[in-house]
Amino acid sequence: MAGQALALLSILLLCTLGRAQKDNGGSCDCFKTNGSTGAYFSYHRFFDYRNVPYSLTSNPKVLTSASDSSNAPNTSAFFSRTSWTADWAAATWDNSDSINTPNSDATVFMINSPNNVYIESSIDENPAYNTYLTLRTVRTADFQSAAEIDTTALNYHYLSARYLARTVGDAGGCGGIFTWRCPSGSCSASSSDVEEADIEILTAGPQTKIQLTNQPSESASGHSVPEATINATLPNDLEWSAWNEYRYDWLPNLSTWYVNGVSVGSISFQAPKNPAGLILNMWSNGGSWTGNMSVGDSSYLQIQWIEIAYNTSGPVKGSKMVRDGLKLLGRVAEPVTSQVSEQRSPHGDFHPSASRPHDRGWLLSRGSGCRVVCSVDTNVTSTGTPVEVSMAGRGKEWQATRPLIVVSVLLGFWFMS
Repeated sequence: MAGQALALLSILLLCTLGRAQKDNGGSCDCFKTNGSTGAYFSYHRFFDYRNVPYSLTSNPKVLTSASDSSNAPNTSAFFSRTSWTADWAAATWDNSDSINTPNSDATVFMINSPNNVYIESSIDENPAYNTYLTLRTVRTADFQSAAEIDTTALNYHYLSARYLARTVGDAGGCGGIFTWRCPSGSCSASSSDVEEADIEILTAGPQTKIQLTNQPSESASGHSVPEATINATLPNDLEWSAWNEYRYDWLPNLSTWYVNGVSVGSISFQAPKNPAGLILNMWSNGGSWTGNMSVGDSSYLQIQWIEIAYNTSGPVKGSKMVRDGLKLLGRVAEPVTSQVSEQRSPHGDFHPSASRPHDRGWLLSRGSGCRVVCSVDTNVTSTGTPVEVSMAGRGKEWQATRPLIVVSVLLGFWFMS
């Protein structure tokens, strides 16, 4: 009886863990997106920074010491909570190994600092939000202080990701929103093994333009690869200094980008194929891409929320799935730690110096069955809350979709035998 009870507990816990990756959509079996690249996904996450209690009344003081910047503590208690650390981590890498080398035309020493990642109190006259997440880059006398956040999960495998964001500040900065994979551990803009799909916003450029790229954007000989990138125009005379919803759809053999629901570019050439993580950053290195930022100047990438419908290549990770000390029939769900000190930049600066622990195999692939379909776009009245649109059986609607990854309750029955 004890063994059967333990097996039943295993089933219940496994089901709970699986549902935990369906933020605001616990009854949904899959999540449907709209547009020319509409698809079905098995998981849904919503990260909301619009009303965070741990906001700052003023921006963090700029740290002018390189050592202090690299070793800076979190800017508020929000970034020490499991709800943040299980999903995201602030990078601390610098470009000291690549500056003034053939792999990079960077001319300024750049350091990513947790001091540049903070929850900012809004002074906008808009009741829809009181706070937002800010990533800052600022030029000091001796170096460029930058910001980057990375997902702890590195196994996103096809997704539709949306970001309500704006970029403000002085010329010389680059705001980046992208997927990232570098198996070799040392990737540049011309690395053949890099898999990266970018949205990049250059503060030195026109406010109506953004760059969309399936990296690498350069050949091994240093020549540009025009079919890998699009200099896109924002629709309806929009500017990137205003709040816009940026959407990236990653499907097999295709990258497509939208702004406020309007498609602005699609590239099939060297679209990412393998599981990847997500990164957001705000940076500058004095190179030809960003240009040089004047001493004392700064620019900012600000984010109200992030919504992701996605599949994975294996176990799902995240704040609501992993619990400290949880032990299931000899399998331990290890807390995801924030051991992120990779040194990377989309233009030649990546040097891994730490690895992240991975959860063990809770989930198995499922070949059919998507009974409750929820939309993340159509008829949605509350941002980040999917709406049920159909109760499909195991039939034609499912056959048109990609395999979904779900919790396997069969594990529990296996333990019973």
